[in-house]
Amino acid sequence: MKKLALSVLALLAGIMAHAQSASFAGRASVEADYKIVKGLHLSVGEEIRSNDNFSALGSLRTTVGLSYKPIKYLKVGVGYTLINPWKNGKEIELADESTAKYYGFWAPKHRFFADVTGIVRWGDVQFSLRERVQMDHNADSDMNIYQDPRNKVALRSRLGVKYKGWKVVEPYANFEIRTQLNGAWGSTDGSQKTKKDGTTYYDYTPAGYTHVYNDRYRGELGVELNLGKRHTLNPYLLLDYLSEYEIDTNKKGTRLFSAAYSNLFRVSLGVGYTFNF
Repeated sequence: MKKLALSVLALLAGIMAHAQSASFAGRASVEADYKIVKGLHLSVGEEIRSNDNFSALGSLRTTVGLSYKPIKYLKVGVGYTLINPWKNGKEIELADESTAKYYGFWAPKHRFFADVTGIVRWGDVQFSLRERVQMDHNADSDMNIYQDPRNKVALRSRLGVKYKGWKVVEPYANFEIRTQLNGAWGSTDGSQKTKKDGTTYYDYTPAGYTHVYNDRYRGELGVELNLGKRHTLNPYLLLDYLSEYEIDTNKKGTRLFSAAYSNLFRVSLGVGYTFNF
């Protein structure tokens, strides 16, 4: 056990050293799960997330989902999430050289998802594999479509194991890979140019949304506490290694200022509560 703990610590240290930065965050959620008929469930939940390093409110997320388990080895589901990120206010300089406060605002996005989960049990240990396809729709009319698609599509593949021998306490571990299926892409002739203000750029030719790559690797450790038939408490820890490809272009998509992978290691502490009825 000691060797395993040391190996995990060494792995985490290696990931953090490779990442450009590290951050900490938190999240909390409450959910109501309604059993319509045997195997068919409707769920409604609300989640709040902090910003990196708990610096501010990150987002509110409202999810409505429907799941169906036709047999004990298989579960399918569909759902919708309203994502409300909070954009912080800032000071802006006015024409008369005075300053004014630019207040924060909500910037809603819409997520649609569908998933299928295979479940196998071996004694008191349950193994699962979930494949989820999700599409995030950005409704901001001012977004730069040459940096990100308006409808971002991703595949999330999650392998999980849970111990169910203790009934009331069910510890679990998950590992998930998220694959972006339609990232923005383009090309340049390789020659750098300079604007009058000193900003460097490349002439850019967009190539559509053809970039497919893995942008997040997630490990999760948690425990489900079954506090009676209707109440479940779920504290958990998330370890995320993010490697997102960030493109910075002008609004016309003709000039490329930068394009690189941005690596971040994030540790998130979370707790969820579910009421079943």
